[in-house]
Parts: sequence; structure tokens; C-alpha cells
Amino acid sequence: MCTIYPHTSAMHKCLVNLPQVLDSGGKCAIFECLFGIKSLGVEIYFYVLKQDRTIKEIATKVKRDRTTALRLLQKLMNQNLILRKTEMLSQGGIRHIYSATPQESIKERLQETINEIEIAVEHLVKRDWKGLSD
Repeated sequence: MCTIYPHTSAMHKCLVNLPQVLDSGGKCAIFECLFGIKSLGVEIYFYVLKQDRTIKEIATKVKRDRTTALRLLQKLMNQNLILRKTEMLSQGGIRHIYSATPQESIKERLQETINEIEIAVEHLVKRDWKGLSD
């Protein structure tokens, strides 16, 4: 479960400036928080979003060994952020190609989460806080 972001002003700034943050290649805590992944996972998602990649390309990009890159990709696949396709090689064998879940789908998930947060905040604002437990 996501905990309250410790730097509210930074979170607010990130949300307000999200298009610019993404355009500048910056990482945004909201992706880390909403999907439960570390900044390296966010970096991989946006790297693979640009173009399908092999594990070797991903490992090189994030400067990690292949095993670590596979572990990171598995977390992203568990969150449905990354998809894996298997290709047959002409000389025999297989290789996996990783692609990003289309951004439209991720945007829909983000919008759903924003709607849920809005409802929760409205509920909290309307409540009498004296009745909240310690």
C-alpha cells in the first residue's frame, strides 16, 4: 500500500508539472507510489515505451546485470506495465522482447486512481475528525 508522500509540496509540484517532468526525462514519485515500483522501474518503463527492447539492451541501459534486469522486469510485468513476447530465432532458440503497456492504458489507470483519491479526500474532508481513531 502506498504511504503518504513525505514531501507534499514536491508531490504537488510533480503533479502540476507532470508533462514537463516527463518531457525532461525526470522521474516522478507518483509512478513509484501508484504502481509500487522503484525509480529504476519507472526508468525502464519509459525506456521500453519508446521502443521494444531485449533484456541485454535493458540491462545495459540501467547498468545492471541481466539477472537484476530480469527481476526488475518481472515486477513491471506483475504490475502490467511491461509485456513480454517470445521470438523464435532463425538459428534456433528463442529470445524475449519486452514492450511497454500502451500509455493510454496507463493513463486510464492513473485517472481511475485519481478519481478514487478524490472520493477518499472528499469523504475525509466531510467527516468529523474527532471520531477518527488514534
